[in-house]
Parts: sequence; C-alpha cells; structure tokens
Amino acid sequence: MMKNLYNYYFIGIGGISMSALAKLLFDKGYGVMGSDACKSKETEKLKKLGIKVNYKPNIKDVELSDIVVTSSAISDDNKELKEAERLNKQILTRGELLGQISKTYKHVIAVSGAHGKTTTTALIAHIFMEAGLQPTVHIGGIMQGYESNLIEGRNKFFITEACEYKDNFLNLHPDFSVILNIEPEHLDYFKTFENVKKSFKQFAKQSKNFIAQEGLFDKGLTLGKDYAYSNFLETINGIEFDYYKNNTFVFHVKCPLHGKHNVFNILAAIAVAEKYNIYGQLTQKALASFKGVKRRSESYQFKNNSKLIFDYAHHPTEIKCSINSIKKFCKGDLIVIFQPHTYSRTKKLFSEFLQAFDGADKLIIFKTYPAREKYDRAGSAKILAKVLKQNKKCRYSTNYCILKKLNVKQDDCVLVFGAGDFYDKCKF
Repeated sequence: MMKNLYNYYFIGIGGISMSALAKLLFDKGYGVMGSDACKSKETEKLKKLGIKVNYKPNIKDVELSDIVVTSSAISDDNKELKEAERLNKQILTRGELLGQISKTYKHVIAVSGAHGKTTTTALIAHIFMEAGLQPTVHIGGIMQGYESNLIEGRNKFFITEACEYKDNFLNLHPDFSVILNIEPEHLDYFKTFENVKKSFKQFAKQSKNFIAQEGLFDKGLTLGKDYAYSNFLETINGIEFDYYKNNTFVFHVKCPLHGKHNVFNILAAIAVAEKYNIYGQLTQKALASFKGVKRRSESYQFKNNSKLIFDYAHHPTEIKCSINSIKKFCKGDLIVIFQPHTYSRTKKLFSEFLQAFDGADKLIIFKTYPAREKYDRAGSAKILAKVLKQNKKCRYSTNYCILKKLNVKQDDCVLVFGAGDFYDKCKF
C-alpha cells in the first residue's frame, strides 16, 4: 500500500475520520469511492471534490475497487462488506488504514485519551501551522479557521487523533504520543476497565516518547508535574494560567477555551511543541489565537438574547465538566439537552449519568443515537429520562425541532450535548 495507486472503497465514508482519510487519499491521486447510510455535510463536501458517494449499497463499485475500508460503525452483515469478502478483496479497518498512512511520514504525533483528543489535536496542529511547519493533520472534528477535518501539508509531520475503540490506536507507532486520561469507556468492546488500561499501556509501550497525566504511568513525561500550572483564572473570554516546566515559570497562557479540564490539553500541546523546538512567544500567540473546533463548546446567539452552545461531550465526566464551566457564566437558567450515544454506554455508565446533570436547571433527554447498536430498552434514553425525572426537572423528546419550540428568556444558556445526529438535524 502507498507505493502503487489503488482504488479504495470506503464503507461509511461520511464518518468524520473516514471522510478525512478519503480526502487525503484522493488528493494523493488514488481512486476513491464510498457509501454512507445518509447524506451529510461531509458526504456533500466529498462529492464536490469529485468523489462518488452512494447512499445505497453498490455492489458494482465494490467490485471495481482494490481495497475496501470499513469504519467501526459498520456491522458484520453489511451487504457491501459481505460482497468484498466474497470477492476476496483486501479489507482494511479505518484504524489499519490510518496506521499505513502514518508510516509515510517522518514524524507521527498521536493524541489519545477518553476525553479531549480532538481539542488537543487541534491545539497542536494550530501551533505547528503558526510555526510554519506545514503538518498534515487528521482530526475527528472540523477545526474553526481551517473549516476542515484534514489539513494537508508536507510529509514530515503527521498529527492525528488516536482512538482506543476496538484498539484502533494500536495500529500506530508514534514518535510522540499524548495520553490525556484513561476512563471506563467503550465497554461494549473492552468489557472491563482493566482491559482499557491494558490497551493504553500497550499504546504507550509502542510510542517512542509520550506524555501522560500524573499517576497513569511510571515512565514518560508527566502533565501536572514536568509540565505544570498555577494561578488559574477563567473569564467569559476563556482561561489563563502560568505555565511551569520542571518547577520553573516559563510564560503566561491565555486561550479562548473554557473549563479547567482544558489546562491539561493546553499543557500537552505545549509539550509536543517543545519536543519539536517550538518555544515561548510563538506558542503563546498560537494559543491566544486558537479558534476551537466545531461541536466543542461551539456557541451561537439564541432567541431572546440567550446563548446556545453545542458540545460533543457524551461521557458523564465530560458532561459534568462542561456544565460546571458554563454554569459560572450563565446569569439565567441553564437548560441542558442531551442525546445519549449508544445504548451500551448509557447502560454501563447509568449511575454516572444520573449524577452528571446536577448543575442543570432544566433537562431534556433526547432519543438515543444508536450508531452501530440494536435497541436495548435498559440502556435507552427513555429509561434514563424516566429515572432522572424522579429528582430533576427532566423530560424526554424525539423532536429535532425542539430548539425552535423551547421557551427561553434573556441570559438563559442552552447547552446541547451529544455525538449523535441532533447537531446536524436540529433547527434553530
């Protein structure tokens, strides 16, 4: 792979990572086609580039391909996948393809962790771009200011998210890795938290260098120790703090991100930058000019002079952190809308979800985005809403127009959580 030109067929081409990889291969001269269950902004972007996208199974196009790529969301009984298997096509998972592509770059920088991967990857990418290093960036979100999930640069630096689901990140052997945090996540695959930790341990082992939060590993650089902070301050314009390296003050950080959890994301980005000789004022300026990532605290002016914020958070820890951060600046009611992502996550972390919304004044639980899963009543949004309703002002909804019908007053904040389809389908 990567030496001769092949025809690639992506099953699930509209996924945020899959679409980035499809664009990258297409721009390198490979033949690229694919399919997706539904039309989206990403599939429309691909079509504008000249990439054929099918919204129904297309066996003929599978036959014309040399290599078939599948995402983790694709079921084993998918018609196109079954046809590829029947024809003995080379089949790669998204993670395997990412691993192969990464080998064509001199330096691979990978960002992992249960939370914060996309923001941290974007921070590192922005610093490198501002330093004129022209990295190639593969990211699980749309970077504000670049308006893409892919930045194509030279073949020296490859900056990528490293997702642990189904051990996808073990296809990478980075020069420098970031391990932001480890939590019980993707338990539909890992089954136990011990298995999650084993995978992250292996990821650290196969990275030449890595930085992680204090207490996770005995080796490597440490966030909070080697790279530390003090004098944290949060305002309506973002966060700021003093950055210390090895107990020595280096510079003052200002960044238009919210939440104390982003301090470690920023420190990780600084550590990566320093590894590749980007220091001081250049990093300072890049952090101050960072525009963020869509769906990561993406805010809009809403009706009656209220604020509407979209956040990708779909794990209880992420949700609780965001609510606590936004609550500080919300002068009116904090209205939370949450779309659970998969039945298995809701079921496994049910008790944690019951505590995640304590800061909300009003709560709406939207119907579950099932992704790859079949209906499970015990892990459904409807059951979650029913239990939450016992102690909170909570209701259940299936209406994508709920924002239009929402009664809000001046200074209220509407905070929408979830990694599902509500973001693309809602109207406001």
